[in-house]
Amino acid sequence: MIQHDVPAGVPRMPLERYIRRAWPMVPARVVRDLLKRRDAKVNGARCGADAMVAGGDRLALYLPDAYLPDKAVFAFDDGRLAVAVKPQGLPVDVDRDGVGADTLLARVSAVHPGAQLCHRLDAATGGLVMFALDDRTAARALEAFRIHALRKCYFALASGGFERSEGVLRAWLCKDARRAEVRVVHRREKGAKEIETRYRVVDEAGGIARVLLEPVTGRTHQLRAHMADVGHPLLGDDRYGDRALNRRAPGPLRLWCGELEIDSDSPLADYRGMQFAAQPPAWWENGG
Repeated sequence: MIQHDVPAGVPRMPLERYIRRAWPMVPARVVRDLLKRRDAKVNGARCGADAMVAGGDRLALYLPDAYLPDKAVFAFDDGRLAVAVKPQGLPVDVDRDGVGADTLLARVSAVHPGAQLCHRLDAATGGLVMFALDDRTAARALEAFRIHALRKCYFALASGGFERSEGVLRAWLCKDARRAEVRVVHRREKGAKEIETRYRVVDEAGGIARVLLEPVTGRTHQLRAHMADVGHPLLGDDRYGDRALNRRAPGPLRLWCGELEIDSDSPLADYRGMQFAAQPPAWWENGG
């Protein structure tokens, strides 16, 4: 069973919607079954699919143990710096309304209270995320990310037909905060920020390429938008990708932060030269 207080300030919404936002790793069918059985309580009263919740309400959810939040998985943890492995579909933190009972930060905080996020991944993207476990490490880590004193390598599946097996892509990125998306432009515009992406094609079969991507700059949705802009959208990308391609190869976004390497002159002096890795998902291994 899960007992949970809806954070203050969360707007009134259907209980089903709240559960799916707060515990995104629970399958939709499980949530529907839970409400059909009236295995949920709001402020002590059993309720079903027609229930509403808002900030300050207390929930009790009688979920099967198999669907309770998993524990954090770490690629590295020395008590000062931790690198966690984020499952695809799990947000790193609460959303704009403060909703998010099961997030990567919550899982890491259960092990290390006060853990601080050093960077973010989209919910749909999986892989390595760095956390600082004390204020001194946090300050150094944030400076390292600010000056790009570390390298991130992503594993991705993209639409194939690359003319070159490797290269560097450069453009500018404009952010539309209202629509929560970005667009790539090829000349400087007001508010646009430079982006640089390095890529290397590992292999290609059936029109699908396995690609290693390195975002030299770290902008929101950079890899997804940049690859789509050059005609090689990532599989499973429902925002910038190719819908026809996604129908032929259904599944999650094929993007995974598989390696982190701290530069030899990084502000994270105690960790200079260290590399961290996460086992890639099955879609990388089988190319689909």
